[in-house]
Amino acid sequence: MQKFENPTFERMRKAYKDLSKSGKKLVDYVLENPEKVIRMSITQLARAVGLKSESTVVRFYRNLGFSGYHDFKVSLAGDLAGKSIVHSYRDIYIDDSIENVKKKFLSSTIRAFHDNEKKLSDDLLEDATKIISKAKRVICIGYGASAAIAKYAAFRFSVMSKEVFFSEDSHLNAVILSKLKPNDSVLAISYSGESKDVIIPLEHRKGAKVIAITGNKESFLGRISDVVFDVGVKEISMRTDALISRYMQMAIVDILFTVLAVKGGEEVLNELSDTRRCFSHLKF
Repeated sequence: MQKFENPTFERMRKAYKDLSKSGKKLVDYVLENPEKVIRMSITQLARAVGLKSESTVVRFYRNLGFSGYHDFKVSLAGDLAGKSIVHSYRDIYIDDSIENVKKKFLSSTIRAFHDNEKKLSDDLLEDATKIISKAKRVICIGYGASAAIAKYAAFRFSVMSKEVFFSEDSHLNAVILSKLKPNDSVLAISYSGESKDVIIPLEHRKGAKVIAITGNKESFLGRISDVVFDVGVKEISMRTDALISRYMQMAIVDILFTVLAVKGGEEVLNELSDTRRCFSHLKF
């Protein structure tokens, strides 16, 4: 078993002798595959280690003093990243110059778009646009940094004369989602795919279709959604949240919007023109 000096790894090493057989298997796996683990859902980790249930993972991180699985992954990611502010295709460190930050950030963003181009299949886009075009109402949900993308999506779809709903209030969203109808659709955005306030209200939806934009198709959100866009960006500095992935999320929204506009033909083009005219009095 490898030895690490970082706090999270040190906690695991010290607790090793007192753990159950399953707990020791977890430690061994985490120490050998730390970068994989921080991108795994709790279910994926349990499967990878060969555990029968997720409860063993819960006991494992609680024995180490973590309040939740996400808390454990954030600490693990922080140890891996060290002094890294953004850990992606090209790490950005606290002593980088402005020029280096600019170059690394932009090159990593370009690389992310390139890597995701093939993953963003035509079939997925076709399925998603069909759901949105047939829906009487589109509910866009996301919290934290994902809220900005959800709000942007709501604005984009609303200019096409779609009935669209967005709110950053999780309580209001819970009420709206509890009253879903079969002709509704939900665009759910969560990079981790594990946000409870997104997932729990959707678990008992009444026939409404769910489109997910997430960083992990095997996450809770991914598993309950009808169409899943997996934004695969190698970001592990969870202390600063996912950064570059936001550009991919926004790109997916814009691609969906554009495909809908193209498929809508002259009718949609006229709607877009009308929308532009309604803004004209707000500009000099």
